[in-house]
Amino acid sequence: MKRALDCILLYSIIFFVACGGGDIIEETIEQYENNKPKVVMKFKLEDNVLERYTYNQVGELVYLEVDSLLKRDHFRNYLKGDWLLKYMIVDDDTLFSSQDSSNIDSLQNVYSFSKDSLKVFGWKYNAEYRVKFFDSLNVELKGSWEFDDSELYTHRKNEVKDRDTLTINSYSEFIWNNFLNTTDKEEMVVFMRK
Repeated sequence: MKRALDCILLYSIIFFVACGGGDIIEETIEQYENNKPKVVMKFKLEDNVLERYTYNQVGELVYLEVDSLLKRDHFRNYLKGDWLLKYMIVDDDTLFSSQDSSNIDSLQNVYSFSKDSLKVFGWKYNAEYRVKFFDSLNVELKGSWEFDDSELYTHRKNEVKDRDTLTINSYSEFIWNNFLNTTDKEEMVVFMRK
């Protein structure tokens, strides 16, 4: 009997992946006290479409919202809120990983997107940018950042005018392409919702 159930499970997984089920990422972002889902997000990788399902306490669907993240307004709404750096890899070297640090929340920079700006604040680091959101997951940043106290030799300040593209992985994770603006290195910079 167990072997038959294992075969059924294996065939179900193969069928699911063969039918394109692997291209949908599903996350429960809110649930009721009885552990039934309240809000479920589904992200369709191929189409960059985010679907939000809201259920009542007995499990009936009461609201469905569909957003194409390739459209500017939906993209802007997706980014609104606070984000943290999940990991940063440059040329196969992990420069930062949130999993490697304890008590990281109090020290890590917080990237806070609003309708037309991005503010970054953290330990001795502040940045403020005007943001223009474009269709096809593009952002343009204009502003400046500053690190450390002005009387120290490690103090840095820089003006920024940049245009980058983001790749959405799921409701709670995205890749910031060309975040470091390097031309001779491969980089992977991933953010997660706070």
